[in-house]
Amino acid sequence: MRWKTRLAKIDWGSYRRIVVEMQPHVRPFRRQIALSGAASLCVSLVSLAQPWPLKVVFDTVIKQHGATKHTWLGHQLTQMDPMLVVALASVSVLLLTIIGGLFTYTADILAQIAGHGIAASIRARLFAHTQRLPQSFHDFRSAGDLISRLTGDIQLVNELLVDNFLDVVSQVFLIVGMLVVMFWVDPVLALAALAILPLFTFTAFRFSTRIKSAARQSREKYGRMVDTIQESLAGIAHVKGFSQERVRDRLISKSIDKDVQANVRTARLEGSYQRIVEVLNALGLCLVMWLGATRVHNGLLSAGDLLVFITYQRRIYKPLQRMARSSTKASKAIVRGEKILEILDMPAEPMEAQEGLSAASIRGDIVFENVSFAYQGRDRVIEDVSFRCPAEKTTLLLGETGAGKSTMVKLMMRLYEPNAGRILLDGHDLRDYQLASLRKRITPLAQETFLFRTTIADNIGFGRRSATREEIEAAARFVGADAFIRRLPQGYDTEVGESGLTLSGGQRQWISFARAALRQSPIMVFDEPATGLDVHAEAETRDVLAKLAESRTMVIITHRLHFLELADWLVFVRNGQIVESGSPGDLIAQRGAVYDYVLRTRDHADAIRWLERWQQEGNV
Repeated sequence: MRWKTRLAKIDWGSYRRIVVEMQPHVRPFRRQIALSGAASLCVSLVSLAQPWPLKVVFDTVIKQHGATKHTWLGHQLTQMDPMLVVALASVSVLLLTIIGGLFTYTADILAQIAGHGIAASIRARLFAHTQRLPQSFHDFRSAGDLISRLTGDIQLVNELLVDNFLDVVSQVFLIVGMLVVMFWVDPVLALAALAILPLFTFTAFRFSTRIKSAARQSREKYGRMVDTIQESLAGIAHVKGFSQERVRDRLISKSIDKDVQANVRTARLEGSYQRIVEVLNALGLCLVMWLGATRVHNGLLSAGDLLVFITYQRRIYKPLQRMARSSTKASKAIVRGEKILEILDMPAEPMEAQEGLSAASIRGDIVFENVSFAYQGRDRVIEDVSFRCPAEKTTLLLGETGAGKSTMVKLMMRLYEPNAGRILLDGHDLRDYQLASLRKRITPLAQETFLFRTTIADNIGFGRRSATREEIEAAARFVGADAFIRRLPQGYDTEVGESGLTLSGGQRQWISFARAALRQSPIMVFDEPATGLDVHAEAETRDVLAKLAESRTMVIITHRLHFLELADWLVFVRNGQIVESGSPGDLIAQRGAVYDYVLRTRDHADAIRWLERWQQEGNV
């Protein structure tokens, strides 16, 4: 819903949707918010009462020339000793200040408790939802942008839901209370005090849209800046290795400058708005002073009443200013809230679905039937692909870099869904399985081993959190990683740096093998497991993979021939299509595409020796 005016368009629809969407997070803190609101209303009542002790002193002690309302209280005060009246008024001022301070403290503390709790709840929900979004979302979304939404964006939305809401409610109550008292004291002077209200409203509407637009641009620049910084820090080893520090300095400085310019533009708009409001406030004060003094001189108003009027007139625009500031904050928060809802609106993967087949007892027979796939907005990566990975056998997906091998594995794990065709697991469509159950039965090992900033033991146990320390160490011994781990300063309790960069590539590889061995899933997928390893380490890797392959389905993605002797089945991929598939010996003996590939690679000598040994054993 949009409320259209000649001055601006206020998007109440976005605001209402944010409030409704965040209600589950606000509901547990309704009591704190209600008590904070009640305390804020008490602060407003105290603020209304503050000028009245001084009015009493003016009207009953100083007795300035002018009219006085003939009330019973006023009559009683005139009969009292003037110094006693002054003493009572002074004590009243002190008590009102103390009471107001206590209520303000209570309102602030309760609002902080509710605000931090709500922000934590929203942040946990957003992070959990982000983790469950499809891989296609993460492949095309920068980490810096997501971090911005999880931090600064949520904080502003929290202010919109709690601080701004409570502030607006208390300020509206204060404004209404002041207007009631002002019209009760002198309706004519009250109308004069409100004479500049249309100008104030015009200014508020005029600036709110411009500030919201500037806030949106500022948010975009900030996200890009965070993303650039995060990217540079993540790749700091490459930056140093290529001596690109100055280049990255200039790039980040440019990004920071754009963020500063966007923030300065927003600050200028907000500053201009505040100064205009101050001038309007001074204009209203001049009008009240002139008309009020005239009415006091003519005996239509007491000096104390004029004092109350001037006090209220000076204060009545402060709540309006605060409401205006709240509106600018709300404009920023709505922009940030839209960013958060944009993520929450995206459908998550059905990880917890109860319907569908359980993968608990799968054997691991994988069949691709006429599968085609293209990443969003790109040409097809694989086209009409059909092949089989036999259960409890080792299949080699062989082909040059960029042939589409890794994409096929992502489809096996349902990180993506095929655009056409289907993938069968033990005779059932992969989409018929419960997603969480399926992924628990498949262990992927990426080309670049990723370790978390925690202990080696925790990294090995990452895929099976219920594992005991004995099981973790047994998995490390199984793959041959135990010896080097025990030589580290704290052994299995040694903490690794970000992404495991404090360890060598080979050490990270062994830890990933131990992680796979501990999980003991019926299907294992290795993407270029020999990347970055020397000849000796490659031989050890083959031995580890041979041990892991026993009684399970293993898929090895590679463009090299070092693991040919492990393969029971070979699928040769070129340009997203299956060229040949079958047993390695048969394919090489046929002297077709696989044989040509063997001759063209530097590993062909190993392959030929293996073929000769295979032939000698009577397999041909």
